[in-house]
Amino acid sequence: MEWGEEAAVDDPLAERLLDIIYHDPDLRRSYKESLTDWILDTQPRTAPLDAAALVQYLAAHQPELLKRLKINVRIKEELARALESLDRR
Repeated sequence: MEWGEEAAVDDPLAERLLDIIYHDPDLRRSYKESLTDWILDTQPRTAPLDAAALVQYLAAHQPELLKRLKINVRIKEELARALESLDRR
């Protein structure tokens, strides 16, 4: 990704997840850096960030962060639906 270029995030859940993660001052920097690396290394730059892929990444690589997000009232229900959808696959 070039300097100043941002990944497209059209999925409302993905957008809210990233907003919560990157604006949380109590969240360890290493979590944010790992997530950024994953986005840059694996997600297509020409397509919106996929919330399902983001949730799968968090479940596999940052379960503590996912657990923390599951109790966030802003996204609790939508995240639960996304996790149920992943479980059905």
